[in-house]
Amino acid sequence: MVLPVLLAASAVFAFSFLAWMVLPHHRRDIRPLPDETPLMDAIAAMEVEPGLYMFPNCEDPADYRSEAFIARYRRGPWGTLTVRPSQPKFGVNLAVSMALYLLVAAGTAWVVSASLPETPTVGAVFVPALVIGLLAYGVGPLCGASFLGKPLRFMLTDLFDATVSAGLNAIVLASLWPGG
Repeated sequence: MVLPVLLAASAVFAFSFLAWMVLPHHRRDIRPLPDETPLMDAIAAMEVEPGLYMFPNCEDPADYRSEAFIARYRRGPWGTLTVRPSQPKFGVNLAVSMALYLLVAAGTAWVVSASLPETPTVGAVFVPALVIGLLAYGVGPLCGASFLGKPLRFMLTDLFDATVSAGLNAIVLASLWPGG
């Protein structure tokens, strides 16, 4: 099962690259600010530690009822901000992505092999592999997307990618399944 898992993860990795770097559907997902310099200067001046932030927000939950917070909340803007500890390291990010794709492919293969007869048909492998892939690639990331304020368009393009990734994972595993 090593080769099918490696090839399934590689197919998803290749599609992910194409989806973000070549195909047009993500081009409007992450946009630049009209003028990012004042915001970057403000974040630097505040010495914001790396992390995930939501605004408006409070340190103490009791402050959510304060008039000052309610006024800020009504006024807006509302958003989330991720501050990284350093410049993005694309090599590391790509390696982590590949490791996760390998984990999904290996987990899919393990669940399918534990639940099917020794020599299943291609279709018998494909269906559960597709469902597992959709759950891993699609449902998981959507769970927190709305809370973090991701736009509907971003969630839909992510769901499209998840569906293609799940399909690739299932096709490769099913077509290379031992005895299938």
